[in-house]
Amino acid sequence: MKLFFRHFFCFFLLSAIYLLLTTSIQAQDYRSDYQVEYFLNEVENRLNTQVKISVTITNYRSDVYVKQFSIGFPKFFTLKDIKASDDNGYIKPEITSIDQLTRISLEFSNPNIGKNSVGNFFLEFNQNNLFNVNGNVWEVIIPTVDSRQKGDYKILVHLPPKTDKKISISKPPPDSISGNTITWNNPTTKTVYVVFGDIQYYKTDLTYNLKNSKLVPVFADIAFPPDTLYQKIYVDSINPIPVTVFSDEDGNFLARYHLNPKETKTVVYSGMVAVSSKVRDEIVPIVRQSFLSQKKYLLDKNKYWQLSKKNSELVKSSNVNDIYNFVVETLTYDYKKINSDNNRLGADAVLAARKNAVCMEFTDLFIALARQKDIYAREIEGYGFSQDPNLRPLSLVSDILHSWPEYFDSHSQLWIPLDPTWENTSGIDYFSSFDLNHITFAIHGKDPEYPLPAGTYKIQDSRDVSISASNKKPVEKQSIVIEHSPLPGKINDNRNYQIKLSLTNTGNTYLWSKALPIKTSNIEISPAVIELKSLAPYEKKDLVLTLRAKDKNKKTLGGFIIKFPQGKILKADFSIIPFYYELALLIALVLAFLAGTVFLITLFKKAKRL
Repeated sequence: MKLFFRHFFCFFLLSAIYLLLTTSIQAQDYRSDYQVEYFLNEVENRLNTQVKISVTITNYRSDVYVKQFSIGFPKFFTLKDIKASDDNGYIKPEITSIDQLTRISLEFSNPNIGKNSVGNFFLEFNQNNLFNVNGNVWEVIIPTVDSRQKGDYKILVHLPPKTDKKISISKPPPDSISGNTITWNNPTTKTVYVVFGDIQYYKTDLTYNLKNSKLVPVFADIAFPPDTLYQKIYVDSINPIPVTVFSDEDGNFLARYHLNPKETKTVVYSGMVAVSSKVRDEIVPIVRQSFLSQKKYLLDKNKYWQLSKKNSELVKSSNVNDIYNFVVETLTYDYKKINSDNNRLGADAVLAARKNAVCMEFTDLFIALARQKDIYAREIEGYGFSQDPNLRPLSLVSDILHSWPEYFDSHSQLWIPLDPTWENTSGIDYFSSFDLNHITFAIHGKDPEYPLPAGTYKIQDSRDVSISASNKKPVEKQSIVIEHSPLPGKINDNRNYQIKLSLTNTGNTYLWSKALPIKTSNIEISPAVIELKSLAPYEKKDLVLTLRAKDKNKKTLGGFIIKFPQGKILKADFSIIPFYYELALLIALVLAFLAGTVFLITLFKKAKRL
């Protein structure tokens, strides 16, 4: 594995260098400056890339000079139409394959000799698999020069002239953007990772296989992809429809099914997921409010998220970045483990087997260390959209799933996702910013094993998760149905009245709502504000409103108005009367009843005498 990454990240490799004399040439004997330019051209929803590399070599001594230079590329790079030249014109490149490298050797046709003499190599070729069109976004991972000596290194990316794509994620950030040209000067990272486009769409088809092996009926709960700070779901269909839908404290989207004794049932979920590079502002207040109740368990230890006293002292710092870097640098990803039973080790056990880690262990160790330092952290299980499993592996063998941690940042008051696994395997920075390739299936804050994510509801070995990137924007359909018990037309000032409300989301997306104040007239109502927060597709919430007259002994009119999302309004108007009105009416009715009874008895006695 180390050999693979050495080849991947050594994008440019100095090779055979011929000397004028027998003196050995050293790094301080010359300077090499690099400029690498990528010219993008979009053809039929594909990106073709023309690459131009310029290498300037400056001699610092008069008794030695560089005659030959070689550049190495990972073997999976598809290089076509290779052309090379120096200051004197065309030169023939020598192309060889060694291990995992394709090596291009260039030799000066007439090398310049002498102190401070300068020679230039120019290399051009076409490449099709460096910049990828991934659904609605463009994505690129550029390995950087690893063996440059002293000199400057510049990367320029030239976007197609008519494109409207903008950078949403860049690791590291570019030094300048001028028109359609993006420039990085002397990047120090192993890779330059860039995403063009700020939202990605995924077609999502999930299968859940349920089985009741008991002799009594049971209910089974399954988890659908939920809405999060960076993710919005669109439901196309759920078959069969669940008995009920609800959300738990962690914010999971749960559906409950009834299973008869020995019954098996297959549930098919189909929809779209939109993953954004920006926080969804409309749900930030509700996420922050929910955290106030979640924090009571987000520091708890358990069998996967606890450390022995010895291991708890490995990280002295309480800084999140230090904890993250410790996890990235301490564990080694085990590519063989994903083809075995892949038993979850937990934080403490993986520190005794640091080379046997997959994404679960990277995540568990981060959460355990964070919680030990009183940093609120949790696990996300879901899907990592990866076109290269060597760089960004998927580790949960029950299906092609992935896991990563989140911590709650006290400054921004937001959940921040991290991926120590993919930074360990790819060299891409997953601390300072995330990407658009992570799809959440289940959130584990309270329990590291519940709910199970899609892909783990299996009866036999099957492919139950199908995710594909799409450039088609899903259509949002928002709809809410409001049902209520009969509304009173008249109330008295000495009684409490209850109204039962039920709200059902019949649309295909979550309904997010701030607190809904109830506007009243001459009455008091409890609660005075409806805390709807979120309502998942198919979810139904029941509410009870208690109302009573505000003023006593006064005949007047009263009512209330509630404005729900999507412009729905519930309005009630009624007469308010003093309680003694009803009391007088009741007395009158009783007296009338008694008088009627006496009258009937009298008639009956007269009839009997006659």
